[in-house]
Amino acid sequence: MTLRVDHAAEQAFARIVGALRSARVDAGLSQVALSSGLPVRGRAISDWESGITEPTLEHLLQWSRDPGCRLVIVAPGGDPRQGFSCPRIGETWELFERRRLAAPLRNRRVASGLTQEKLGGLVGVSRDSIQRWELARVPPRPIALVVWAQKLGYSVDLRSAGYLPMKRL
Repeated sequence: MTLRVDHAAEQAFARIVGALRSARVDAGLSQVALSSGLPVRGRAISDWESGITEPTLEHLLQWSRDPGCRLVIVAPGGDPRQGFSCPRIGETWELFERRRLAAPLRNRRVASGLTQEKLGGLVGVSRDSIQRWELARVPPRPIALVVWAQKLGYSVDLRSAGYLPMKRL
């Protein structure tokens, strides 16, 4: 199967990357300074910001954290959909963030009466991929997260971390 990335998904992802670049600049962080908190070189930040390469979801989550932002799932009216608000004991921050993003998407799929197989067909991935994403066992690519949300009528956005509690583990 091939991930069904349309122009709207590409634009949504580009908006997220652009917002992260602006947040980095507003926070007074250089690409090199930001990369020191990530397991990447400054060149990777440059490549992400210019669209040459796509960060992994973990890198995107970490990138958003440094300037005080978070990725959120947003309903059609613009309201953020809450996932989990507290990490499990011993859970890494990245895994918690993946679970927090996956929960509203799983809930929306179930409420819509879609099977994982049907949603996988809409997104362009296997049922197993949807299952692993919903359980936060394997992270989707960031663009896949955008497509996953869009196929459920939601979107992915970047918001100030202050909109919900943020605990560093």
